[in-house]
Amino acid sequence: MRRGASKGGAKRNTGAARSTKKTADRPSKGGVSKFTVPKGSRLVPGTHAVLEAISVRPDAVSQIFVKPGFESAPEVANLKVRADRAGISWSEVSLKDMDKIYHGHQGLMAVVTEDPEVDWGDLKTKEYSQVLVLDGLEDPHNLGAILRTAWLMKVDAIFVPENRAVQYSPAAMKVASGGAEHVPIEAENNLPSVIESLKDLGYWFYGLSHKGDQDIWEIDFPEKIAWVIGSEAKGIRKSVARACDDLVRIPQASPGASYNASVSAGIAMAEIARQRVVKGLSF
Repeated sequence: MRRGASKGGAKRNTGAARSTKKTADRPSKGGVSKFTVPKGSRLVPGTHAVLEAISVRPDAVSQIFVKPGFESAPEVANLKVRADRAGISWSEVSLKDMDKIYHGHQGLMAVVTEDPEVDWGDLKTKEYSQVLVLDGLEDPHNLGAILRTAWLMKVDAIFVPENRAVQYSPAAMKVASGGAEHVPIEAENNLPSVIESLKDLGYWFYGLSHKGDQDIWEIDFPEKIAWVIGSEAKGIRKSVARACDDLVRIPQASPGASYNASVSAGIAMAEIARQRVVKGLSF
């Protein structure tokens, strides 16, 4: 079923796929006509996501935008106090202009110039570890939901293809509710190659697929595991599926239906946590 693991590090690309620079017109009041998210930064909307960014990496939060009259919203006003203590600049921006960037902003956005990075040395030495490979995921809401669950399930890294990769979009950041500050995403131009590199570090790869021979509940999973989740429309590509050690399925009542990608990823992550707790381990 599986090859013998060899020693050695792994070569990889740095950084996840990013969305293009976002710009919106600002009110002319104060002499500033536009606010801009610099290339290489990410826009983080929503109270929970912004609060987590300030808590985890305050030095990387370069700017905060708040809605007019934010004093009437206690959660926004309190967060601004946190920003002031951290020395983060802030600007008042109209809701209309915020809406041009992302509608679910809750009257609050932050520009973050730093992302968590994959620690390959840590992946090599860890006795217990769980990582994810997202093969062609396209819906930013799925990425955000996966990031949020991955944070709570102590996932060490997420790998995505460099091309066609779901992006660090405002929608993904909002849905992640802070998970993006904890779980690193790394874009790779050759997923089968990085899978082999991770196998050399002791990881076993399981693709979630209705074509799997075993149910997820029937397997006693190893200490270091990588889940492969396919795209919403096409599932796991053949080249990536061949690189997996095994394909497994999640039981379902209706064979003609399918789980949402983020839901199936969450079920898989939770099963690893459950098995570790049953064995007296901390997940």
